[in-house]
Amino acid sequence: MKNIVKNISVVLILLVVASCDPYNDWPEGLPELEHTYYVSSVKTGNGTEQDLQYEVLADGTSRFMERRHYNPAPPAGTPLTVWLEQDEKNVTFPIRIRFISERIRTYDVTTYIWVESRSGDLKAGTDYSVITESGGAMTSNAQGAYSLTWPKAEKAQQNIKIKRLSTTPGELRVMYLDRSRWAGRVSSTTPWPNPDRDNLEELLNNETSDYTVRGLWHDYNFPVVIRFL
Repeated sequence: MKNIVKNISVVLILLVVASCDPYNDWPEGLPELEHTYYVSSVKTGNGTEQDLQYEVLADGTSRFMERRHYNPAPPAGTPLTVWLEQDEKNVTFPIRIRFISERIRTYDVTTYIWVESRSGDLKAGTDYSVITESGGAMTSNAQGAYSLTWPKAEKAQQNIKIKRLSTTPGELRVMYLDRSRWAGRVSSTTPWPNPDRDNLEELLNNETSDYTVRGLWHDYNFPVVIRFL
C-alpha cells in the first residue's frame, strides 16, 4: 500500500512539473509586433457585435441605449434595452475609448478619432463639436482627425463627448480606422465600404517609426452612433 501511494505521488509531481514546462519556455512573441498597439471602443455589457447608440434630441435631451443581459433569462416581454437620460443638455454621455497595451515605454503614443457625418451633412464647428470629458474643445487636424495622447504607451482609458450646436438633424459615427487607406474602393454605389479585415494596412490608426496602432474591424462595422433628432 505504501508503494502504491508513493508511486501515485511521484506521478502527480511529474505531471505538475511537466505542465509547467510550456510556461517556462513561453516565447516573447514576434519581434515585429513588439511595438504594436490597439485602440477601441469600450463596449462593456453591450457585446462586441453591437452598435453603441447615443442620441441628442432637439430639446437638448441626451440619452444612451443600454443593453441589459440577464442570467437566467428574464420573463417573456422583459425589455433588453433601455434609454438612459442625463441632466447635461446637448452633450452626449461620455464615449469611452481604450488604449490596449501591455507595455510601458519611453515614448508617448498618439491615436486618432474620425467623426463622420452619415446623414444630414452635419458639419464640425457648425452643427457639433468634439470635446473632452471635462468640456474642453478638441481640434481636428487637416485630415479631420482628432488626436488622443497615451503617455508612455501605457494601457488606459479616455472619454470624449459630442456636443450638439444646431437643430439640424442627422447621424454621426465615431471611427478608429483611417478610411483614406481604402479610398480606392469608394464609389457611388458603395460610398461606405467595409475595411478588408485581412489587410492590416486598412486597419491602421496611426504609424510612426516608433510604433504602430491599429483599430478593430468590429468597431467599424458596429460603431459608435450619435443621432441628432
